[in-house]
Amino acid sequence: MTKVQICVDVPEDHYQAYRNQAERQGVTVESLVRQTLQYLLEEAERENEEGTDHLIIPS
Repeated sequence: MTKVQICVDVPEDHYQAYRNQAERQGVTVESLVRQTLQYLLEEAERENEEGTDHLIIPS
């Protein structure tokens, strides 16, 4: 598997929500964002395999 480093701009309120959740889980914000992204990629792969068309459009 290839690792890709990314940088994202996150609205302050979203960052605060991630920070609060990360503290509750005892993980870093970066780890929580990584988990979220991994979940979204897995979901996109499942939808692709099932034939549902939900495009991911970069902003």
